[in-house]
Amino acid sequence: MCRWLGALAGISLLLCGCTLPRIIVLNDPLDARQHNDLGVAYEQRGQFDLADREYRRAAELDESWSRPLLNLGNVAARQADWRTAISYYRQALNRRADDAEAMNNLAWALAQDGRAAEALPWAQQAVAFAEHDPHCWDTLAEVYLALKRPADARAAAAHGLSLNPPLQLRTALESKLTAN
Repeated sequence: MCRWLGALAGISLLLCGCTLPRIIVLNDPLDARQHNDLGVAYEQRGQFDLADREYRRAAELDESWSRPLLNLGNVAARQADWRTAISYYRQALNRRADDAEAMNNLAWALAQDGRAAEALPWAQQAVAFAEHDPHCWDTLAEVYLALKRPADARAAAAHGLSLNPPLQLRTALESKLTAN
């Protein structure tokens, strides 16, 4: 009888351990900046779906920070999804209205989407906020070309070249100097 009670007690303990519900709380240890940085790493590796996920998470975690939305726009632009890129750049500007990079990228995406007239004020504003950034001058030149204003495009390209841009951008700006 004692053996039977001992076995019953052992089974009872085993069953009790199996029947108690376990609650597992998943905690995301990363903050918004870490999710954004992870997104950058994925984007650099060409893993755009994973980058997109991390940027979205970063944007959720810090609703005042515009960078993850700008990065989401950049991922969309790299895939020539201009309308999605435009939407994200506008959202980034809603969070930070003086973000020259978001203005510049919005202007570029609008121009690529065939909306150069809408792009022009954004390109001009980007240049006003970041007058020493040759990328902004390149975008302005691109917008002027789309608007069939070659003289303005050449002037913007020449100014961008005067800012000593990196080689790849220098080549793009130089090509705009001969635009008709």
